[in-house]
Amino acid sequence: MKKRTKILLALVALLAAAWYWLLIDNRPGSDVAPLDIAALRAAANAVPGEKGRGIAVETAARGALPETLLVAGASIASGPQGVHAFQVDIASGSVIIDTGMDQAAADAMGVYTLDPRAQDRIVAAQPSAGAIIVTHEHLDHIGGVLTSADWPEIRQKALITREQFDHPEETEPVIWPQGSRANFKPHDYAGAKGIAPGVAVMKAASHTPGSQIIFVQLADGREFLFMGDISSMERNWRETRARSRLIGDVIINEERVAVFAWLKAFKDVSDANPELIMVPSHDSGRIDAMVAEGKLARGFKPAAAPCTPAESPCVPPSNPPIIPR
Repeated sequence: MKKRTKILLALVALLAAAWYWLLIDNRPGSDVAPLDIAALRAAANAVPGEKGRGIAVETAARGALPETLLVAGASIASGPQGVHAFQVDIASGSVIIDTGMDQAAADAMGVYTLDPRAQDRIVAAQPSAGAIIVTHEHLDHIGGVLTSADWPEIRQKALITREQFDHPEETEPVIWPQGSRANFKPHDYAGAKGIAPGVAVMKAASHTPGSQIIFVQLADGREFLFMGDISSMERNWRETRARSRLIGDVIINEERVAVFAWLKAFKDVSDANPELIMVPSHDSGRIDAMVAEGKLARGFKPAAAPCTPAESPCVPPSNPPIIPR
């Protein structure tokens, strides 16, 4: 009987240790990533032209997951999740940040219920955009551009970075359009890079090799920092809590030390710049609140209708890329 008790206690201890390591452990390390907000501001202001007038959001899909999966040590109760895309309203050509995913990708993930009308609006906005950028190369962020029927037209506007291009395995099961990788020119840059009036990017390898953060300064002075899946949830950066190891280490295989370094940097830059609006990627509760607060508008602006010869002035149906390749 004593032997059975010892075995049972050993099993309980093993399960408890596994539970702690997989879902609760949140040791952050000591590094802080080199997030230079001054460099991002300078890069955003280096691109001439009128800055954006506002930012709209489309929620392409919604779902729910136990909170502790995306915030280590949080409740096991389910919390709301979403797949979001954003549109910076710039007169010279909007900038689309993240692109959602199609139904096949949503089915493959098995987490979200796709809103096909919202996804259709994201896809419809791409041809008239000046630039399309993604925070990283996972299918629920890059999928909406790679599966678009307009790919031949929009590929020059898709500022997919070298790191995002070099890791197509991160995008699976979504694949690039047949033959398109043979002559696609990735967006190569270093440091903080301006890509449109008031918009700059900075590489942040961590969650994926191609993770990057996106800074937006609007004409009215408001500033936004899009953190991608480095901070999927508001609590990630506010509390310096990464995803659980079950998600981060076992399923995604992200660079956990680098994730923590960026989360610390986000907290530091927010503390030093309290007016900076921090945008987590999947926290639909926070995104909905930002819409209610007037920080984001709900729904992409439709593209301008093709003009007729009788119209004057004639508005073209699409914009050229904002920056040259």
